[in-house]
Amino acid sequence: MQTEGQMAGERLGFTKEGRIPGLDALRGLAAISVAVFHYHYYYNAGPDLLVLLPVYNGSHFLVELFFVLSGFLLTQVYSNNHSYSGLVIRRVARLFPLQWLTLLLVAIEQYFFAEAYGKPFVYKINDSYHFLLNVLLIQQVGLQSGFSFNGPSWSISVEWVVNLLFFGLMLSARLLLPCSILIAAGSVVLLAISQPSLTDLHLSFGFLDTGLLRVGFGFFVGVIAAKIVMYFQPQVNGRWDLAALVNAVFLIYFLSSTPVNSLMPAQFVIVALVMPTLVIACSRGKIVGRILSIRPLTWLGDISYAVYLIHFPLLILIWGFRFKIPIALNSGEGLVCYTAIVMMAAHLVFNYFERPSQKLLLRYLSPRRAASSKI
Repeated sequence: MQTEGQMAGERLGFTKEGRIPGLDALRGLAAISVAVFHYHYYYNAGPDLLVLLPVYNGSHFLVELFFVLSGFLLTQVYSNNHSYSGLVIRRVARLFPLQWLTLLLVAIEQYFFAEAYGKPFVYKINDSYHFLLNVLLIQQVGLQSGFSFNGPSWSISVEWVVNLLFFGLMLSARLLLPCSILIAAGSVVLLAISQPSLTDLHLSFGFLDTGLLRVGFGFFVGVIAAKIVMYFQPQVNGRWDLAALVNAVFLIYFLSSTPVNSLMPAQFVIVALVMPTLVIACSRGKIVGRILSIRPLTWLGDISYAVYLIHFPLLILIWGFRFKIPIALNSGEGLVCYTAIVMMAAHLVFNYFERPSQKLLLRYLSPRRAASSKI
């Protein structure tokens, strides 16, 4: 017999495992796009193809989509969980093991890379102080001197800190929505005052890292979207398919156009309206839901966190051995091989480290709780 929470979960599009397949796929596609963007950005390489223009020009902005997705999913998954410690334990088990593994990998790689080439690859602030910040997952909250070690993990750092605030707000159903609106609006105001573009990262007002403001904006927009869905419980139908298509076209155009995607007002519209609408539509669309639920795309969602954290260690490795690689990095073959290597490595990491370590940590920290979490 189903509980009320299980029936509500089904109405909201969750599977029995507590997942929304369409959103898993969306997260996976965003993660691989960021990995390809960094290949092009760090190497100044990649085939000059029109289809890759949105990836090359604007995939760094898809980090905002991660924030919106995270706020949307965490709100729905944990809406009936009122244990702060339980929420924190689940998030620690989800985020920290792979962060530690990739941190160690990058530290070793950067040591040998600096020995061979005289300087580290891309991120040069790799001292013991910043290593400790990375261990604690607070390397981008205002205590740092710049990017360090596994640079892309900056977004995991700021999201972790915002998660701690969010879990506190989750304890009060009445406070969550008004506080989310206040935080999202306040973040927009502070971002507009402090910088010309949403994607800039620096200390604002002398102490506040703008990465925290970015996640404060995107994450709580996702929370607001989730609360709207939970209140109205929209039906799965073809109208959401059309909404998904329209908003996907808007997002692709935005990512493709450098003049547009660098404008703060356009960025705010994309995060506040286009991204949450796309997320809702992908979770409620009839046809798009089926398309995004095919196994290759849900698999990409499974390995998305591993893709995001493992691709930079692989970029260091590839660049270090670039003269011994028979394929040109600037060729289509080079990009295809890199993408395949990232996905294969992420698959292995997910199955043989990320998932087992998550279960082990949950069992150790909270033996009475189910040792599984997909968010």
